[in-house]
Amino acid sequence: MFCKNCGAEMKDDARFCPNCGYDKEGGEAPKSKKVEEDNEVKLHVTPTFNLPYKLICSIGRAFLYFLLIVYFLTGYELLFEFPIIFWGIIGVLAVYVIIHLVLEKMQYNDLQYDFYATKIEYKDGFLNKEEKELKYKYIREVTLNKSIIERMFNMGTIRLFTNASSGMVNNKNHKAAGKNGIYIHCVKDAQEQYKKIKEIIDEGTENED
Repeated sequence: MFCKNCGAEMKDDARFCPNCGYDKEGGEAPKSKKVEEDNEVKLHVTPTFNLPYKLICSIGRAFLYFLLIVYFLTGYELLFEFPIIFWGIIGVLAVYVIIHLVLEKMQYNDLQYDFYATKIEYKDGFLNKEEKELKYKYIREVTLNKSIIERMFNMGTIRLFTNASSGMVNNKNHKAAGKNGIYIHCVKDAQEQYKKIKEIIDEGTENED
């Protein structure tokens, strides 16, 4: 006999079609899950280089460096005896802040996070090029963090952790220090983006089950 659903040949005493699974008694073929191909970006996320925010962070970091340099190399009393030392340190740290901001702005221009149906692709084309692909089925946790300063500028940090991720963060290349974790820093409208990312990952995980 032949299947009424797909026309494939099947045994006379068989209830289900070996090709499509059609139930000749129930008259229904099993429902198959919709599988989406990863050929279209569903969400594109790029970190936002917010100059005031970055300036506050860089100046704060430079101030800590200033205290350490003065304490370990010169001593606070020398600042009063030789003001040129004070201004020399300030000048060096000011150059550091400027260079740091310029390099970070250049890196932000090359950072790219593309969310597909079942995976995320991370690309960094600044200096040392790096690319990473992470399947949603390996992601164990998605978190959203907002520091006090980030909340002031309506930004946040979204982290994708896998079982191999350590949870440590590497600010230099904006990703988790674990083997497969990804860290997205300075996300504008982070709460909204976080919800979209969660929905895409949950949907992509269900399709692969």
